[in-house]
Amino acid sequence: MRMILKSLWAHRKQNGWIFAEIAIITLLSWFMVDYLVVSAYGSFCYDPSGEFEKEHLCVGQFAGLRGDLEREVEERGGIPYEEEVAHLQVLKNKLGGLSEVQSVCLTYDYPGEGYHWSTFALPDDTLKCIRMAQILYFPNERFFETLGLQPIEGSPTAEVLSGEIPQNGVVITRSVAQRLFGTDQVVGKRLAELNNYYANKLGGEVKGYNTIVGVVEDVKVASNERYSYTVFMPCTFDPTSSSKQNLLLRLKPDVDAEEFVKKHQPTLTQEFHAGIRILATLETYNQHLDWQKKRNRNTIISQMAGVPLVLFAIIVVLGTLGTYWLQIRKRREDIGIMRAFGASKTRIFWTFLAEGAILTALATLLGDFIWLQFIASWPLLSDGNVRGTSGLETDWVTQFWPHFLIISLIVYLLLLVIVSLGIALPAWNICRKKIVTALRDE
Repeated sequence: MRMILKSLWAHRKQNGWIFAEIAIITLLSWFMVDYLVVSAYGSFCYDPSGEFEKEHLCVGQFAGLRGDLEREVEERGGIPYEEEVAHLQVLKNKLGGLSEVQSVCLTYDYPGEGYHWSTFALPDDTLKCIRMAQILYFPNERFFETLGLQPIEGSPTAEVLSGEIPQNGVVITRSVAQRLFGTDQVVGKRLAELNNYYANKLGGEVKGYNTIVGVVEDVKVASNERYSYTVFMPCTFDPTSSSKQNLLLRLKPDVDAEEFVKKHQPTLTQEFHAGIRILATLETYNQHLDWQKKRNRNTIISQMAGVPLVLFAIIVVLGTLGTYWLQIRKRREDIGIMRAFGASKTRIFWTFLAEGAILTALATLLGDFIWLQFIASWPLLSDGNVRGTSGLETDWVTQFWPHFLIISLIVYLLLLVIVSLGIALPAWNICRKKIVTALRDE
């Protein structure tokens, strides 16, 4: 170790430029690495504890049948509300009557399909507010038991929450209760809904109040997000809006969801139609999530391709490789002297790698320290794909030091790999040369 430090000091002029280069690269790499790591974690690794069981859940959507019936409806001036409701009820009864089905419900939204954003706060402290994913559902549709959302201890059952709840009643997840109230026993307490939310200006005007009627376990609202702050709000059923007539089917525990879909998919529109309403799509919940992940993965790739980050990554790799390649070649004579005094090729090789690792560690520490000063002043830690939020409320960002240290370690390891490649290739090539050739003065 002493010899390595002496060698670093002896070549301090050359190493100084490399040190500065790696420190600057660390600063520039932080933003890119932070976003990619958090997004990848949210997409592929994070699942809230207690989230609903997906293996026996299917999803579908109703649509209007086109053709002669559509023209007939236009001539009649539309279908009465009661007739629309009756048609959907017929379809629900057909699905619910299948031997494989445990429960079925219509819903406006469900996790993994659609939601809006709303800002809620304590009624007496609108500065302590958080951004929530707002999922709308229809009352009296067995929503919570069909989806499989588990109420926590002290909360009403899923059957009760799926029924008619008091006006302005809402159901929240455990994380919301813990974050705002410090406890999950919050049934009966109120929330204030705000009309705005900004990253640098928390709070806003209250546009209404909601009473918490139940608390359920955390749920992941989208496949690419690690975001468990969610509020479930009942909404009015509108059978004329076919764009938001989603279907949830919970199958019996002994039924294979994929086999169920394969069985009914070929004859879906023939089996399940009433009036001009048909069951247009049917897939397992896991198939829907897989499709979402592919779409989100493509979105991330397109975002990366649409900004200079890819070009920056190429410049970083090639620049660092080139810098070390030139430095090692300039030290060819040093390698010849070390070999003349009996140093083995392997020892010389690992000595150069150790020098690079130490120099990279010191430069990365400096870059991380400088970046830390920015983070302390502005909320720059990535929250992944939490749309429209500041990131202050997400678990990953709230855990500041684990977040900062993990990303710093990943940045160091990436730079260490690049530096090691820049050292290993020319060093091994020179070590293989004859001692006399290596001793030649350049």
